[in-house]
Amino acid sequence: MWRDITAYARFQTQSDTMVRQSLYRRWLIESFVVLVGASLVSLWLAHALWPFDGFPSAFAPASRLLASGKKISSDKWLSIAIGLFFGIVLSVAIQWRRLKRSLSPQAGPDQALIPRNRREAMLALLLSLNAGFSEELFFRLALPLLLFQVTGSLAVSFAFSILAFGLAHAHYGWKGVLATTAAGALLTVYYLHHGSLLRVMIAHAVIDIVAFFIRPAIADWLISRKAPRWAVAAT
Repeated sequence: MWRDITAYARFQTQSDTMVRQSLYRRWLIESFVVLVGASLVSLWLAHALWPFDGFPSAFAPASRLLASGKKISSDKWLSIAIGLFFGIVLSVAIQWRRLKRSLSPQAGPDQALIPRNRREAMLALLLSLNAGFSEELFFRLALPLLLFQVTGSLAVSFAFSILAFGLAHAHYGWKGVLATTAAGALLTVYYLHHGSLLRVMIAHAVIDIVAFFIRPAIADWLISRKAPRWAVAAT
């Protein structure tokens, strides 16, 4: 955490794209090696490295608990969807100016990571895909499974893993920790409900891609009717 905070503080001060690209590559390699390596060790210690199962039987009670809730009928889902759609349309119409301001580029904690040219965009895309793979492998499967072997409690194991996932993003500040902790909780519920680690990996990667590519592109188009900088810059 301390290394990430220090490195990200340095990254935020950099304007030279070559230095930024170097830091992108370093994070890409380090995060893959550390998280995937830690996942392999954790799965080995939990006797789950081979045969590998993306959803171990130890998590089955939590999955059954989520599945035991009341299911909503398709008719009710349709009514909810229609109401939600018209509510969103009405809210957007009323709050259009405020929505444009909220979409405009702001100096948020993750603003520095938004790519500024095509080479940075390629590295940022690889970072997003790697985060989806390595972070979910470790925080959603390997770490809670190992903790379950130690504590015997699924609740404690997943709670600790979710908190660790949030603290791993401490370089974004306390707001970033809260946001990623909440996101980690949602991803955990999604994983336990569907039982597919691949789905969660894809969802995580999509969240990062939206944050670093889609949202800035929409903001640039709404504000200036121009393509994002990373899409038009050659270097």
